[in-house]
Amino acid sequence: MATIDQDPVSMDPEDLQRSAIASIGEHWGVLLFLGIVSIIIGIIAMVWPGVTIVVIAILLAIWLIVSGLFQIVRGFSHGLTGGMRALLIIGGALSLILGVIAISGMFRAVEILAIFIGIAFLFRGFGSLFMAAERKDGRGWNIFGGIIMLIGGFVVLLWPGISLVTLAWVTGIWLIVGGIFEVIAAFRLRGLAKKAVAA
Repeated sequence: MATIDQDPVSMDPEDLQRSAIASIGEHWGVLLFLGIVSIIIGIIAMVWPGVTIVVIAILLAIWLIVSGLFQIVRGFSHGLTGGMRALLIIGGALSLILGVIAISGMFRAVEILAIFIGIAFLFRGFGSLFMAAERKDGRGWNIFGGIIMLIGGFVVLLWPGISLVTLAWVTGIWLIVGGIFEVIAAFRLRGLAKKAVAA
């Protein structure tokens, strides 16, 4: 049985990969929680009566802070390359900063809020694609999730004169889709981690 306590230098590539999967798999519950939060925030953004820019900013802040914490936790997992670790930690830190900015009420216009949402979506999308490039396990889901987030980011950023209601709907739909992906990915990650530990 491969353990995650071995010295990575002394491990062969297969054992190292199993160790990395087992380590990341320990955080499957965090990914599940993030997916559920994304779905809930997406639904609220779509159904909130008389949605205001303050409501959207607060919902965005919650999502950014939760996802930022998740990325930082994931960045300290074993078996990651230096580049992937740095991407996750830096991306998580940026999400936390954007979340604090959003919740502090610094947004004064829909266009500015849309830019922040678009940037957040793009960063998450690129992060998922980089993860897919580095890992075979769950590559399809990472690619799918990354593409969904990238599309959402570009739609929000490039939509001319986007209205608050449209922004709420677009953000809500993409958060729901991304949340469903994260829930599925969490259970898949748990299954892969169990197999890795049992190998």
